[in-house]
Amino acid sequence: MNRRGISIAIAFSLAFTCVSCLERTEEIVVSEDGTATIIARFDGNAADILSLAVPSEPEWTIISRDIDSSDVDAIRMELVAELVVPYGTPLPGTYAKPDAADKEINLQFPTELRRWTEGGRTYYEFERTYLARSYSRYDVTCFLIPNGLWNQELEDRVIEKGIFEVSEKDREEYLDQFSAAFSYQHWRFLWETLTELYRRGRVPVSTKEDIETWAADYLESVITPVRLLGIAGKDDDSIGVALDRLGNEVHNQFAKYFSEAVGADQKDVQQEFDDLFDLNIRDYDVTKTLGAHKFAIALELPGTIIRANGLIDHHKPGVVEWYFKGEDLYDKHIPLYALSVVEN
Repeated sequence: MNRRGISIAIAFSLAFTCVSCLERTEEIVVSEDGTATIIARFDGNAADILSLAVPSEPEWTIISRDIDSSDVDAIRMELVAELVVPYGTPLPGTYAKPDAADKEINLQFPTELRRWTEGGRTYYEFERTYLARSYSRYDVTCFLIPNGLWNQELEDRVIEKGIFEVSEKDREEYLDQFSAAFSYQHWRFLWETLTELYRRGRVPVSTKEDIETWAADYLESVITPVRLLGIAGKDDDSIGVALDRLGNEVHNQFAKYFSEAVGADQKDVQQEFDDLFDLNIRDYDVTKTLGAHKFAIALELPGTIIRANGLIDHHKPGVVEWYFKGEDLYDKHIPLYALSVVEN
């Protein structure tokens, strides 16, 4: 197989799909007085771990941070952190620092623990909800497939054979599909940004619609099959760089036209546009990165669990476990619930 021939198909997949896999485990042990001891572990690609919010000092105690650099292309890290939370103190609902600028776009999991005595029994109730990650609004296939603009069989065929090994008809159709996907996603970043600015009263609807129309025409003229085929002809290490460069070129033109549309003297609005645009991209990047993660949560409550939506081991009546993948969070919440009782 022509390795350079398959590169553009793989690069396209990598541009819109996270390939790193990270194991995220959390063990929560609740004592009878309601104190919760949390041990969080992260094991996977070091760059992946460090690109997202993870437990950090001084809130958490870092038990270990082991790095395996034997493979320079995929440096691995295992991070283990501990947090002891007295009853009545709010449990963490995110790993992001309270003052982090991008706190809200990191993983959110509001958590509550309640303890009460009733009729000679003490109850412990645990609730956590992993909040949905907005995915479909950015994912190209969620728009292209329903509108008949995505051919998965063609995508599979190009990946299998290589873009320079398929028929001329397949190559042309695939490049058209690639162009539509690349253009749509970047246009959607712009649309989300403009929609929020309009909601805030920062731009009128006429300006918003003018910029969106211009952007659609601009993308059609810039993201062409010929240009993408030129990227496909590069060596493997250069394809991702070339796609990033093209994306940055597009974003710079968006910012330039926005500035002209609202007036070059509107520096505060321009800055707001830049910040929101970057935030939308970062939100998408975090969502895609989380998509390949594997979550495992083990909760141990005092007494016997009498109600839960997780897995209960009858040999460990106070323990419940939940397992899911990050992609399960795409556009839907994942609730965790457990209730235990202690006979006084």
